[in-house]
Parts: sequence; structure tokens; C-alpha cells
Amino acid sequence: MAHAMLDAGAENCGRLIRLVAEAMTQLAPGQTLAVRAYDPSSHIDLAAWCRMTGHELRSITPDANHLELVIQKATEVQEVSHGTRAGQQHTRQG
Repeated sequence: MAHAMLDAGAENCGRLIRLVAEAMTQLAPGQTLAVRAYDPSSHIDLAAWCRMTGHELRSITPDANHLELVIQKATEVQEVSHGTRAGQQHTRQG
């Protein structure tokens, strides 16, 4: 059983990640968050976010009209930098 539950509704991509990230801040390392998501591609977004942050996507369970995902909070959370046009990742060549 998960330590916390988030019903993300039909949110996808950026808004979904923001909701999950906010919910994860309330958990201690090693605790789990169950996410109910109605967007069929939500598992792709959350799997990528978990890889970038060090959290573990423990399970994905399809239900009749939604997905149930369980994410375990990492013991050492990695800070993720998203470059901007002014950032190093986007400097122009030439």
C-alpha cells in the first residue's frame, strides 16, 4: 500500500509532472506515491521524470479507464536542470 495517493485526473505532461513533483516533496525517502492518471501516455512522462530525478517507477497497472502508477521516492533526489535559451545547453554555435 502506498504512503500517499494522487488523483491526477486527465492532466498530462508538464502539469502531471508538476503535480507529482509537489506530492513527492511531502514524502520521506523510500516512501511511495500512488498516482491515478487518466491520460493513456502518462506512464511515458512519469517514467522519463523518474529516470531524471532518481525516483523509481515501481509499477504501472492499467484499469478500465485509467492507470495506477506507484513511484518510490529516491533516497538521494537529483536536482534536474532544464536549460533555457540563455543557458549553457542552448548556446548557439557559429
